[in-house]
Amino acid sequence: MSGDAASPFSARAMLWVAAAGITAFAALLLLSAYAPDLRNGRNGGAHALSTSAVGFQGLVELIDALPWDISSYYVRDESWQDTPLLILTPEAWTDPDEIAKRVAARAGYPTLIVLPKWFVRPMRGKSAWVEQIGPLPAPAIERLIRQVPRFAVSRSAGGQLRAVNGLPAAAAVGAPAQLQTISGRNLRPLLVDGEGRAVLAQVGDRDLYILADPDLIDNQGLRSADVARAAIVMLGWLNSTGADTIDFDLGLNGFGTSPSLLKLAFEPPFLALTLCLLGAALLAGIQGLFRFGPPLREEREIAFGKRALVDNSAGLLKLARREHRTGGRYAALTRDAVAHATGAPVQAGEAEIDAYLDRLAEPRFSELASAARHAPDTGSLLAAARALYRWRRNVIREG
Repeated sequence: MSGDAASPFSARAMLWVAAAGITAFAALLLLSAYAPDLRNGRNGGAHALSTSAVGFQGLVELIDALPWDISSYYVRDESWQDTPLLILTPEAWTDPDEIAKRVAARAGYPTLIVLPKWFVRPMRGKSAWVEQIGPLPAPAIERLIRQVPRFAVSRSAGGQLRAVNGLPAAAAVGAPAQLQTISGRNLRPLLVDGEGRAVLAQVGDRDLYILADPDLIDNQGLRSADVARAAIVMLGWLNSTGADTIDFDLGLNGFGTSPSLLKLAFEPPFLALTLCLLGAALLAGIQGLFRFGPPLREEREIAFGKRALVDNSAGLLKLARREHRTGGRYAALTRDAVAHATGAPVQAGEAEIDAYLDRLAEPRFSELASAARHAPDTGSLLAAARALYRWRRNVIREG
């Protein structure tokens, strides 16, 4: 059977399969590294990615759709330190320390904190939608703000809002039915209800603003064209620096950039090392596909023949450290070889042959054989064997 008939896939097909597998694995690693940063945020929360009633995705789209030079921007890392107008949308579970950290780092840049208002839960079968349970308890909201002494949250029946202390009148609009207001010792009201309670306020003389009622800018509030116009006027006035972006912080809502070792492999300066490793792996794969030079012949662990037997026996003696015990055998081989070469009596015993060999030459054979037989170490054995070899050569040559 030919090679093509034996294999159901050609070499080219297998190469494509391997390339597809490697590409898919690399894509999996890349997506695993950046998956937390690519979440769409459709969880019904009160943040700029949410399309639910309490979310602010409508405001983001409104800012980008208007014919002006301002656009929206999502902030996922600590670049919020020097951004223009930054909008913080904390939720009831947000850590107050995270809010305080952002406010402290943004001295000289306007920051708007939009307080939460409603206690909601995701609708069954539609995770991006929510259903309202009721207003959040005031203490759950008040714990978020540490920059205002005696900070308190209250609710009123609504009515017409009024702009004060320099806020454009167009920023005022009819209030929601359940209006949420705030009070505190160093608050400067900018938007108030009919009884003068603050809905939008500035903290002292700082560029820090607090919007008590999120329904003035969230998705359910922007259903009204009047509310949408008032929200844009308010944000335009707060953006006193004249910057071309209005930034929405997502880190407070759990959508910030999360550091990881896997992500470092795909970002400078470690990206260069990753590319080098990929190149090395590619070269190793090419070397595995194409042979360089003739294949090495595999040799047997135990060779055939007398020489292999001798080498193996010698190896065993060496491992056992018994090389010096072989001197007697070498002396016996020397006795037999010289006796045969010089015509010694065939029927003679070992003692008679030794006496015969002792008379052939000096030094005497029995002395050399005794030195080889009783050699204490390998060095002594080698010296005795050399002496026996010289004696044997001289005797046979003289004979």
